[in-house]
Amino acid sequence: MKKIALVLTLLALSSSGAFAHALWIETASTGKKGQAQEVKIFFGEYEENEPDSAAKWFSNLKDFSLVLTAPNGATKILTTVADVHCFKASFTPDQDGTYTLSVVHEVKAIYEHAKIEYYAFTHVAVGNAPKINLTYPANALFTIRPSAAVVKAGASVPHQVLYNKVPFATQKLTVVDTERKKQEPVTDANGKFDFKPAQKGNYFLEAFKEEATPGELDGKKYDKVWHVVTYFVQAQ
Repeated sequence: MKKIALVLTLLALSSSGAFAHALWIETASTGKKGQAQEVKIFFGEYEENEPDSAAKWFSNLKDFSLVLTAPNGATKILTTVADVHCFKASFTPDQDGTYTLSVVHEVKAIYEHAKIEYYAFTHVAVGNAPKINLTYPANALFTIRPSAAVVKAGASVPHQVLYNKVPFATQKLTVVDTERKKQEPVTDANGKFDFKPAQKGNYFLEAFKEEATPGELDGKKYDKVWHVVTYFVQAQ
């Protein structure tokens, strides 16, 4: 039964492209000092509103680390607990500024001769946070970087996508709005695109990169690497 479940999960990965499934973080985009804030980590198909059961996450996905970076640059790994369709964590902000929540995870299972790398990010603005803290983990090869700590409905906010420290130029992205409708903006020569949420609510941003680099992981050979990065934000 475990083998059947794994096969079904991997088939789902390719049902509508290489990365129908993704890993993402959800939390309120604003917080308050001294008040605990809940964080959820999902794996599944965001556009279809179909997160996988946490008990059935494939390979070593459950071994991810959720890293919290405080406005002063201090980092800590948050403890996560499995729920029905996600893993949960919480933290209590103790300073004003922008907190970064991040997951960088290498999947141990090789699929279609590819190694899979997941990157997931979101930010939480606390108090007076006009400028965003763009401190990302050192192993975050693929990032989506907003230019503002708080995104307002109807306002255009430039975002930049970087891959291996260079702009992810002229590449198609995925943006899923509050009604689960998908748009596919294209980055400019600097890896930037204008994100303009039409209304308040949750938005999901995603980018994908295939790297033709062969290697070996736990004795299993692969001839390419699939990188997928997600960013979650609540328009205010």
